[in-house]
Amino acid sequence: MAILRIPRGLIIALIGIAVLVIGSNIFDSSYDAVESAMLNKQYLMEDKMLSPGQYLNSTITWNHLADHSVLIVNASPTSSLVNLQVDEPGGGTFGKESKNGYVYHIIGKSTQNQANYYYKVSNQGSEPATINVVLGEDPYLSGKCSADNEVLCYAIPAVSGLVIAGMLALIIGSAIAVNDFRKKRKPQPSQA
Repeated sequence: MAILRIPRGLIIALIGIAVLVIGSNIFDSSYDAVESAMLNKQYLMEDKMLSPGQYLNSTITWNHLADHSVLIVNASPTSSLVNLQVDEPGGGTFGKESKNGYVYHIIGKSTQNQANYYYKVSNQGSEPATINVVLGEDPYLSGKCSADNEVLCYAIPAVSGLVIAGMLALIIGSAIAVNDFRKKRKPQPSQA
């Protein structure tokens, strides 16, 4: 009876892929959990109704930013397809679509270029959406986690660690699988 034997490298690589996919999916929504722990939180837009195809744009002045700010857009209903575009002073443009009615952008305050940031929120869906735009300081990146919000503060690095572990397991598993495959393909010396 033949025993099915799965190569150990393949098992490690598959575990790595699973951890990477899970970590990536959690990472996309992890700032949703951190929103309640953000410091100096302020609403830039609150309960603004956007019709399909409509957009709102605004400016964030340099002096309203913390060293590590997070711009969060919440849309209701959560099935709404909302797009966030941020134009940064250095000329870079960031754009991302919402997932479950939620999208965010991390803004690192530049000490050299004291220019404004511009953002645009657009409703890409087929139904009206209610939009809230929140700006606050990331408690973990700023190093200002308190005992009250410590679990939420470390959500982002924990999920980042999960993604990194998945990538490492995928790389190591692939290397082991290739090495095992090479050993198996080597011709065996014949015994006389």
